[in-house]
Amino acid sequence: METEATRDALRLERQLASLRWLVAVFGAVQVAFAIRDRGHDPGFALPLAVALVLGLTIGNLAIANALRRGLDPTQLRSIGLAAFVLDAVVLSGLVWVVPNGPADPVWVIGYLIPLEGAARWGLRGGLVGAGIFFIEQLLQEAARTEIAAGASQVAFRAGMAFVIGGVAGSFASSLRRTADEAAARAGQAAAEAARAERAASQAAEAQREIAAFHAAVLADAQPDRLAEILRDTAARVADELGCAALGLLIRTTGAAGEDRFDVAGVAGDPGYLLGAALFPASSPIAAAAVGGTALAAGEDLVVPMRVRGTVVGALHERDAGAGVSARAQALQTIADQLGVTLEATRLRAEQTAIVERLTELDAMKTDFVAITSHELRTPLAGIRGFVEMLVRRAEQLTPTEREEFLQIVLTQTDRLIRIVDDLLVVSRIEGDALVLQPVEVPVRAMLAQVVTALGDDGERVAVDAGPDAPEVLVLDPNRLIQILTNLAHNALKFSPADQPVRIRWSARAEGTVEFEVIDRGQGIPEGEQTLIFERFRQRGDHRAHSEGFGLGLYITKMLTEAMGGWLDVASAPGDGATFRVTLPASRPLPTPARPSAAARSD
Repeated sequence: METEATRDALRLERQLASLRWLVAVFGAVQVAFAIRDRGHDPGFALPLAVALVLGLTIGNLAIANALRRGLDPTQLRSIGLAAFVLDAVVLSGLVWVVPNGPADPVWVIGYLIPLEGAARWGLRGGLVGAGIFFIEQLLQEAARTEIAAGASQVAFRAGMAFVIGGVAGSFASSLRRTADEAAARAGQAAAEAARAERAASQAAEAQREIAAFHAAVLADAQPDRLAEILRDTAARVADELGCAALGLLIRTTGAAGEDRFDVAGVAGDPGYLLGAALFPASSPIAAAAVGGTALAAGEDLVVPMRVRGTVVGALHERDAGAGVSARAQALQTIADQLGVTLEATRLRAEQTAIVERLTELDAMKTDFVAITSHELRTPLAGIRGFVEMLVRRAEQLTPTEREEFLQIVLTQTDRLIRIVDDLLVVSRIEGDALVLQPVEVPVRAMLAQVVTALGDDGERVAVDAGPDAPEVLVLDPNRLIQILTNLAHNALKFSPADQPVRIRWSARAEGTVEFEVIDRGQGIPEGEQTLIFERFRQRGDHRAHSEGFGLGLYITKMLTEAMGGWLDVASAPGDGATFRVTLPASRPLPTPARPSAAARSD
């Protein structure tokens, strides 16, 4: 039987087979270049290019044909390993086809090796792929010393390969572990639900006199209909047994953690209303139910619902009259059945939640792969294009043009570094590895660093102090600078060029300090104000939507909470947005309580 893991592996192989055709087209282009430049390229370039393209084409045809047939997991793993070896050989060979210098940075396609390894085997695969790329670079430099790029270039390329492989592999491994754990819990929940249903079925068979009732309850054990089912159940039990007044109670937990019994169904007048809450400390009915055994108190009868020895609810009959013992036995049979049904409902709700989480994880994995490939490819393509122009047209470019091109390359390199830094910060935060270093911080000097970090855009930023604004704080300055820089950068990006952005700090509540970043942009719709703090989430349809991972506000929120504070946003369409960071004024202070709405309404 085909498992979910096998289906995922088969889907991955088919996607990689489709991408492999793109590499084949790229190889064909390299063959054309080799034919054109055969007088300049090494003698082995043309035959090697032809052999690689033919080998990749034939190999991918064989892989695609094999994937159309039914494969067991062992065969699928073998095909995956063979496909990875084929891709590594072809990609490494294609790098050898062209000159390996700054003018032809085709070596960038070698980064596909660690990315494929990460997609297949997580962190280990990413590092193995990076190692293959590094070895290929070393061998290439050793064999082609007449056009060698130099040790520094090899170190840079290999370092980036290990960073890409490590980051992509870490995320892939983390998502895979979480998915595996959730799948295991889903399997356990399904097994428990199956056992509970079998027990319920056996009990119904043993009690033929109420078989119809039991079957109806089991058929309707759905979480979204539980309240309706319990109301109908109370009426049916009362009618079946001839009870004048019956209450069906469900055990829950109160706000302070105390036991509580909620009235989920009533028939007649049991002494309380539907939806009431009974507490053992004040209700003899709830106190009797907690005991776990059927109890007659006067003419009242309380029978607990038990699941594996735990009381999950109770049936209460008022004015049971004569024959309490026989009535208790009948109610106990029904109560045990209801307990099993409640447990089955809980397990099904848990299973549904796990399935939804698995679906969410799969969507996150797909988004991560797509966003990573786009965000890394875009700056690398820009770097390659301008470096190629600088080398090929060096004599034709003016010094001003060369400086402009180099500045663009530097900007794209900084963008790559920011992407990697964001991924590393997210990894540390989610792995509980973030370390804070609180020190005394002069606020004005720190805010000056924030403005400076914004470059030329910093001229649009105004900084001012609010009421009782402290001049010195005890906190981690680097993390606060990162928080405020992210918020200010967003505010500038989403504000008109002629509108200023304000950074304001104040102390509105005792023991806390607030930093506000205020813009005059288009604002944020109310429905998006909670979503913008999620991973890989960007604001609406703004022109800046096409750039970035969508991690900035997520990182900002997580850093704020790691420092013991919280992050709020207030906005309306057309009125701009105000992001408010609230932190403890001194790091040893416990996590502060949010002030009242009135205290924060300015």
